[in-house]
Amino acid sequence: MASGGFTPLEALRLATANGADAIGLGAQLGSVEVGKLADLNVLDRNPLENIRNTVALKYVMKNGRLYDASDLSEVWPRKRSAEPTWWVTEAVKAAGPP
Repeated sequence: MASGGFTPLEALRLATANGADAIGLGAQLGSVEVGKLADLNVLDRNPLENIRNTVALKYVMKNGRLYDASDLSEVWPRKRSAEPTWWVTEAVKAAGPP
């Protein structure tokens, strides 16, 4: 949408609030408001300056837990390392012994 002429704010609104409305879930999703479900992405750079900054993830919040976006280790409410993911463990198995 941004490459088609939308401003970064318009593109973000289209992907969040308008997207939730389009699938009939605007009352539950799409914006940060009391009573709505909210999984969040915390960015290192401002996406309103450049829409490509949406890939500058620092943290991800899901179900009230905060994770480091670089390795998905839990940061809050407790600190713990992420378990190995299936795509990493399967790749190691497929590669075989060194």
